[in-house]
Amino acid sequence: MDYENLKYFREPHKLNRQQARWYLKLQDYDFTLKHIPGKTNTKADILSQKEQVDIKEDNKDVQLLKNKMWTRKITAKVTMLRKKVMTEESDIVKRIRRNNTREKKIVQALEKNDGLAWEEDGVVYMEGRIYVPNNKELREEILKEHHDPADIRHPGQHRMLELLKRTYWWPELKEDIKKYVQGCFKCQQNKVQHQRKAGELHSLEIPQGPWQEISIDIIRSLPKSNGMDAIVIIVDQFTKMIRLKATTTNISSEGIVKIYKNDIWKLYGIPRKILSNRGLQFASKFMEEFTKALGIKRQLSIAYHPQIDGQMERINQEIGMFL
Repeated sequence: MDYENLKYFREPHKLNRQQARWYLKLQDYDFTLKHIPGKTNTKADILSQKEQVDIKEDNKDVQLLKNKMWTRKITAKVTMLRKKVMTEESDIVKRIRRNNTREKKIVQALEKNDGLAWEEDGVVYMEGRIYVPNNKELREEILKEHHDPADIRHPGQHRMLELLKRTYWWPELKEDIKKYVQGCFKCQQNKVQHQRKAGELHSLEIPQGPWQEISIDIIRSLPKSNGMDAIVIIVDQFTKMIRLKATTTNISSEGIVKIYKNDIWKLYGIPRKILSNRGLQFASKFMEEFTKALGIKRQLSIAYHPQIDGQMERINQEIGMFL
């Protein structure tokens, strides 16, 4: 029945927060409740009935953001941008207009004609921002105007990028800003460095003889040949001699030990030290216990620091060139 909820509140109950708010709201009104039989209250009864509507085809293929909405937004943005350019930076815009050079990326964007890039009055716009041609002097002047003035106060890379992106765009914008800020004499002289100073670099010790200290690395994900898709590289740090062994990408620590035994140690003996990166094959517990049992010092390089073993990186480049 429609009045069952009214009968519920005629008895005392613990109200939740929403019911309590409605209780306080009803205290502001003076009203009485009168029951009208449903037969005589047909209009209210109809309103309380829920109509069954077929919604299978409802809300189908509805495009919330029409294309004309984007067109209006871009047009308005370009209009405001042009007003700002003509009043404040007309000299730079004139120089941009006189420079007809277009980079390949810009030419391709203009040919797509998808609304992201367009040309108007001799000026190319990229996503609503002015494209600056590949002119060193012009780009340096724009960078200078967004970094050196006293009211801008020599911003850092991120803030300077945010300032420039409001108006200008070119492909290497972020890299050029980074170089400009890092090369600013006043920034380097006056700004405080909050990072800890880097520690001193120490080169690897020179071995006393051949094959006493070796380094090892793996080149992975090569085209398969006879079921092999990787190369294990072992280098003698004294004579610079290298040994290569074909293997698979998923080689285990046990597989590395077999290569040591069959291809290195039987010819040159057991080394005093092995230098490697922190790959699973070299940093595993098995390899730690194995080298400890043989009295071999294991030296693992720091992650993302290939300069620790530059000799190995150079050899990897040569092997890649031959492959």
